[in-house]
Amino acid sequence: MHVSLLYFDGCPNHEPTLTLLQRLLADARWDGELELVNVDSQERAEEMGFRGSPTVLVNGIDPFL
Repeated sequence: MHVSLLYFDGCPNHEPTLTLLQRLLADARWDGELELVNVDSQERAEEMGFRGSPTVLVNGIDPFL
């Protein structure tokens, strides 16, 4: 399983989401790597299907849609 956290600089929810996600993954005894992705341009946001900050992707899919 691949988990990513997409965000933009200055997002007020990035750090709390990161903390919660790390806690949830640890509780699940997941030993993979959490990828942090700074979406730094409109073009990159469009390429990645970035809908808002922060966005969690599991295997490239937003589980909250």
